[in-house]
Amino acid sequence: TKLVEDTVEIPVQINGKVKDKIEADEALSEDELKALALSSAKVKELTAGKTIVKTIVVPKKLVNIVVK
Repeated sequence: TKLVEDTVEIPVQINGKVKDKIEADEALSEDELKALALSSAKVKELTAGKTIVKTIVVPKKLVNIVVK
């Protein structure tokens, strides 16, 4: 049990391209992962002034934000 990691590194994509990576607890829900990704400084910078059309969350794998 000591070798099992509780956190995972999750890539954050904007329009399908990896723009950031976040460290997250493995047990976070989809809504919590979405909130964590959207609160990232780099994501805020890249989505400023744009409309977020959709956010796709695959738990323990990735967060994809579609902007227009």
